[in-house]
Amino acid sequence: MVKGKSEIKRGAVKLGIVGGTFNPIHLGHLRAAEEIREELRLDEVLFIPSNIPPHRPLESLVPFFHRYQMVKMATVDNPYFAVSGIEGKRPGKSYTIDTLKALYPEYPNAVFYFIIGLDAFLEINTWKKPQELFKLTHFVVIPRKGFGKKQILHAVKTVYPHLNVKMQQDIIQMPHGKNIHFCPISSLDISATQIRNLVKANKSIRYLVPRAVEEYIYQNGFYRGDDETKD
Repeated sequence: MVKGKSEIKRGAVKLGIVGGTFNPIHLGHLRAAEEIREELRLDEVLFIPSNIPPHRPLESLVPFFHRYQMVKMATVDNPYFAVSGIEGKRPGKSYTIDTLKALYPEYPNAVFYFIIGLDAFLEINTWKKPQELFKLTHFVVIPRKGFGKKQILHAVKTVYPHLNVKMQQDIIQMPHGKNIHFCPISSLDISATQIRNLVKANKSIRYLVPRAVEEYIYQNGFYRGDDETKD
């Protein structure tokens, strides 16, 4: 754990996990995490910025250190939010399966709830060792515009073709004891792409990101159209 202000108890806890590039983190990320924390009564939500995302282009991706700092700034005032720099310490691509396995020894009594957008969940069969993933963590799938929750079953079938599962009350019970939760939340039409485009066009991003993140972006000249991958 990197952030000391809300270190997770070593007892049995429900730990939400939010991964992503956070390029940059915005109010949509924060509101989604807060609503899911309340809905599922999570003890804490751990934000994990990726170092080298396997499924995202590196174009306009600012260095890990800066994205990590922005996530810390965005979450510092919420006692239920914490941040981990675990993927920045590991070379190579940031695979979720490797991150979860690394977290297990740190929190042996924690129950993981991996929070993911429906659009990303539909590609779960392309992730590294997806069958192992379903054994390590519950999934919390949040809606995305243009996608229906019935597609979750289709995504499961791409990993387990012969598995007969059904969704009951927005929950799919997997045979190995983990569940997939479909969790509708308030729809905030905000995206990191939108924010980067606004900065590039010299337009305001106020009320899309926390004020500290906004100032950090401007101070460091991010998303102006230069090669962001240079440290």
